[in-house]
Amino acid sequence: MAVGIIAEYNPFHAGHAHQISAIKKFCGSEIVAVMSGSFTQRGSPAILDKWTRARIAISNGVDLVLELPFIVAVRSAQDFARGGIRLLESLGVVDTLAFGAEVTDLDKLKLAAAADLSDVPKLMAQGTSYAAAVTKILAQVTQLDEKILRQPNTILAVEYLRALPEKISPLLIERIGAAYDDLTLHGKFSSASAIRTAIRENSPPWEKISACVDDETLSALRGERIAGLVDEKFLLRPLMSKLITTRVDTLKKIFGMTEGLEHRLLNASAKNFSALIETLTARRYTAARIRRLLLYVLLDVTAAQVAELDATTCARILAFNERGRSLLKKISAPLVTKLTKHLNRRDIHERRRPLEPYQKILLLDVQATNLRGLLFDDPHSPWEDFYQCGMWNYELGMVTTPN
Repeated sequence: MAVGIIAEYNPFHAGHAHQISAIKKFCGSEIVAVMSGSFTQRGSPAILDKWTRARIAISNGVDLVLELPFIVAVRSAQDFARGGIRLLESLGVVDTLAFGAEVTDLDKLKLAAAADLSDVPKLMAQGTSYAAAVTKILAQVTQLDEKILRQPNTILAVEYLRALPEKISPLLIERIGAAYDDLTLHGKFSSASAIRTAIRENSPPWEKISACVDDETLSALRGERIAGLVDEKFLLRPLMSKLITTRVDTLKKIFGMTEGLEHRLLNASAKNFSALIETLTARRYTAARIRRLLLYVLLDVTAAQVAELDATTCARILAFNERGRSLLKKISAPLVTKLTKHLNRRDIHERRRPLEPYQKILLLDVQATNLRGLLFDDPHSPWEDFYQCGMWNYELGMVTTPN
């Protein structure tokens, strides 16, 4: 059996390498990573494309990388965790979930995961955000500091444990190094946020960056810097264009558009995307929630669509090595290898045939990749998902399809 990881690798860094090394030390099993695609859980575009990040993960010890679909990846921590675990469970080969957290006491985390959250709606009615309401309750139950419980990795750890089925065991690995949102480079174990921030400086400190990423990641980041980095600021104009042509009753159908947010959005004005996020952010609406909501608007993700697709899994292979190839033969779930066997470009616009739920998930992933491709000074050509029709086999150093 294999160990599962739910990841973003945005970008892959020494902390991720530490986790993989620890898994191999404790288990020695194959490692399957389900990884966010073109956008991250907080609604930001991934700094490197999903195929590059998958190849880098394979070269650093992961055996098989599957795409965590947009419909799951760009969601709240609760849904992100639940969807990632559901995908891993569907494979039939994963018996352990490895994850990191700032809290090293697994029993405390299990206590938090089992906490009664029935008072959350009451706290939210008083103006508290969902995340803050949950944190307050968990602090009372576990006697842990709220600041620690607000750390993203700890939040996810609790949600993983809450969603974990009995047949999958948790493997808690202490998270080392800088805090998730620390924007300063601190030697080898710097945060992904710090690395992304450093790359965007006028003169990136490549020597410092090289201390916390592997050579392949460094090369990829240098290449992106030269070609032009992905930037969410380019979302503003397509979003404004969308809003001036969309009816209020249509906006109300968008997933997450609750409590009159459609009116706040239509009445908001800002000179740039960051200012728009700041304008819409409130006590009850975190910046991450707003970022996700704006992506849903751009991609027409409705509440009905999410309800339809939430119970569906879609296992699309991005990369593997020879251990991963052997593991593929044991997987019981249907696998998406060559995309064109399941979807084609005409399906994007013509709706000429009814699509299965998993095909609708793939369709949204394609649209998300196309949207990310626009977020450059020199926009990328669309349909990368169709050009990248095979999976990267690290041992062969080429794109192949598993037998």
